[in-house]
Amino acid sequence: MINGFKLSKNYIQLIDKIESWQEAIKVSAQPLLANGDIEKSYIESMINSVTEHGPYIVIAPMVALPHARPEAGANKMAFSVLKLNEPVYFTEDKDENYKASLLITLSCVDSDSHLQMLQALVGVLSDEVKNKAIFDASSVDDILSIFSI
Repeated sequence: MINGFKLSKNYIQLIDKIESWQEAIKVSAQPLLANGDIEKSYIESMINSVTEHGPYIVIAPMVALPHARPEAGANKMAFSVLKLNEPVYFTEDKDENYKASLLITLSCVDSDSHLQMLQALVGVLSDEVKNKAIFDASSVDDILSIFSI
């Protein structure tokens, strides 16, 4: 459970490869869109933010946190997890510092929930055992169990 939001199986995806970071953001956001947590405009805003501001969403080695401003179309607080077997690069020159194989896409309805969600996720990602377990996970159930502790 992260910041009061219980992750469920339909918010987790494991995919071998995605061709571009733009497509990775779209795919990672699909569970949020399908469940009404965000509007389509929110996905466009996430992509536009990276285009305008660079790959700032790559927050740790191999980890990206796509998100947008609440007014871009966030309806509910939620997050989804996309794990890729092959990382996607967030720069055209394939800078090794800006690639990710784990995308945790956030939908936050205000700045307070955004900060609380980030703090909770950083807590999971900074835990060496949990971090390694996420990257070693081979099933949706594996990832679900890590975020449920």
